[in-house]
Amino acid sequence: MNLLRLSVVGVGVAFLVAGCGGRRSNSKVDFSQMGPSINSKRYANLEKIAARDLKCQEELTPQYLGENQYRMVGCNTEGVYELRCIMGHCAWIPDVRLRAEFDMGCGKAELQTSKLDRVTAGVVGCGKRATYRLRKAGYSYSWVLNSPVAQDETPAPAPAAAPAPVPAPADEVPVPTEL
Repeated sequence: MNLLRLSVVGVGVAFLVAGCGGRRSNSKVDFSQMGPSINSKRYANLEKIAARDLKCQEELTPQYLGENQYRMVGCNTEGVYELRCIMGHCAWIPDVRLRAEFDMGCGKAELQTSKLDRVTAGVVGCGKRATYRLRKAGYSYSWVLNSPVAQDETPAPAPAAAPAPVPAPADEVPVPTEL
């Protein structure tokens, strides 16, 4: 009986030492440099969401951008996520470029975003532009197209410069004219 107890305890300790498996290791992340709202549980959640969005199963490298925004990099791609907390409940806001990539028909790397207000973002790229609105759906957020995808206005062509005067041939004598 003691041998059975000892083996169960041994297996339990082995699982604890191994980290119970299934979770990515975040031992190289310094949470003191990652903003005020992040902790190991929220970071593990971010890592799982980013791995799914970026289709990357290798270890992702985080970068804190400020204002609870994080860039996750790995597998030659990256995504930007924002942690939004309301009354103790926090949720990750996905990268608007993931949605715009589909609507605008161009690669995420070609898209640039600008935050218009707390729940609206503008996306420009591939000669197109669109506006997205952040919607809360249960405990998560998603971006919804809020305007038609429009072609970017092309700037008017610069007026053509007046042609330079052609100099007279060297052997030609100028004829005086009278006004």
